[in-house]
Amino acid sequence: MSATTTSTPMSEVLALQRAAFHRDGPPSAAVRRDRIDRFAHAVLDNTDAIVDAISSDFGFRGEVTTLVADIVAFTAEVEIQRAGLGRWMRPRAGGGRLAGAAMRLAGLRAQIVPTPLGVVGVMGMWNFPLTLTAVPALTALAAGNRVMIKMSERVPRTAEVLANAWHDAFDVEEVAVVTGGLEVSQEFAALDLDHLFFTGSADVGSKIMAAAASRLTPVTLELGGKNPVIISEPAAARRESMRSAAARVAAARIQNGGQACINPDEVYVPSSAARLFVQDVFSAWGETVPDIIESGQMTTLIDDAAFDRVVGLLEDAAAKGAQVIRSVSSDAAGEDAMRRERVMPPVVVLGVTDEMRIDHEEVFGPVLAVHTYDDVAEVFDRLAARPAPLVASWFGPDDEDFRAFVARTRSGGVARNDWALSSFTPGLPFGGVGRSGMGSYHGRAGFDRFTHQRSVVGSNLPVSITQFTGPLVDARVQDALRAGVDAYRRLLRTRLRG
Repeated sequence: MSATTTSTPMSEVLALQRAAFHRDGPPSAAVRRDRIDRFAHAVLDNTDAIVDAISSDFGFRGEVTTLVADIVAFTAEVEIQRAGLGRWMRPRAGGGRLAGAAMRLAGLRAQIVPTPLGVVGVMGMWNFPLTLTAVPALTALAAGNRVMIKMSERVPRTAEVLANAWHDAFDVEEVAVVTGGLEVSQEFAALDLDHLFFTGSADVGSKIMAAAASRLTPVTLELGGKNPVIISEPAAARRESMRSAAARVAAARIQNGGQACINPDEVYVPSSAARLFVQDVFSAWGETVPDIIESGQMTTLIDDAAFDRVVGLLEDAAAKGAQVIRSVSSDAAGEDAMRRERVMPPVVVLGVTDEMRIDHEEVFGPVLAVHTYDDVAEVFDRLAARPAPLVASWFGPDDEDFRAFVARTRSGGVARNDWALSSFTPGLPFGGVGRSGMGSYHGRAGFDRFTHQRSVVGSNLPVSITQFTGPLVDARVQDALRAGVDAYRRLLRTRLRG
């Protein structure tokens, strides 16, 4: 049976995996580590093919980008999961130390037993097609589950390489890979899975969630948003810190051609420093972007539709009064050539207002909106009123304003003085909140995401709790219950009086 095609109905693959899960029971730590090693080896043994396939699917993406963002990021998570799962899967006493001791003395034994969910479905994303697919799948295996993977249809060559690699390493009862277009994705999302993990846009995520809801399938959604950066007043006041902040933001905006859910979308700069900040951003781009484009090393936008969408956002902003400043000037022939190759030089947009699409839509291209502020508290208010992004960044000291920024705004993570530190630091939970996602993974958080914390309680008591819950209860028991409730009410009254 091939795991690389949809010739076998997905529902039958699911039935095979679920039957195998119940037949074999929760796998041991040794079995889980073996599955992790086979899964990872299938990837690393095909590194060259994966690098070539991703670049081909994009049009061009540099080898280093794929090695760092996909291969190395994946291997780091492999070792974190492999090292931690033995501890994470152990049963632990329930009820806390004192309550647990009291229960044991009374003849009750309560445990929390981490239990695999069953069959987990993973729907991968095209912009980092290995790591955004393989990391959640690997984590689900570490948690003891069987896994079905739906590869993104926008990276067909990469999907074929990975599907074949994992098919060769696993029986379909352990790991199955599904490829295909939109109809396959819709059917996959509606399967009777035990958990569904999706990475993508908020609009598609809402459709995935709706499809899963018909089966009451729990979902984890890793989405995105308008990731903001704030240049604090202390950072803007020091020339060197301003240059550093601008250079780091400029570099972050062009990572993967701007096609990352953690790329900065908008920057807030003190009004007095805005012109200098923009100059520093263009200075940073000027040192690298022309050479990157000239040498053919710029990551291309994934397809014509993606290119046209970003151009449409810029045209809409310009038509409504925004100033669109391009980092590279070119004649008509050069513009046409870059359009054919889907190469987009980075752009700064000034004067963005609420009626512009770019103020609300995640760009997913190398476009940076720059806003000004006179009072940073007004920025906090604006961000608090907008959908929560996946990442929020702050450049400046860990001072009272930074702590207010963390306290008064919502985001999946916060980075200070660099780009997306909350996403790249090994072992930290990664996930969104609100419109930027639901649930988190990476490290222990990922293991727990695909695990059910199951309560298991045994009794050696000479009586049953049903004797105390009615309908026929001794009057003395009823009086004792009433006295206990009254005593607790008096305790609460005392606390409130302070």
